[in-house]
Amino acid sequence: MTVPTCLDGPEGCEGRVEYRSTPDRSDMRTFPRCEAHFELRLAQAEHTMELLSPNPPAWFDESYAGERWDEDY
Repeated sequence: MTVPTCLDGPEGCEGRVEYRSTPDRSDMRTFPRCEAHFELRLAQAEHTMELLSPNPPAWFDESYAGERWDEDY
């Protein structure tokens, strides 16, 4: 059995490397990442899901640039 190596490493790797999936993937594919790089990837996934949400996130301000979150208006 071969030990997986971190997809984003070796620089910055910390912790055990495991095959992991993120909540922004609908295909449930897994990729080998260490604990440190997986935490970074989870933060990216959270941001992606925020941008794709039909509901505006708390940080979005329509008055800032005159933009709307919903294109239908």
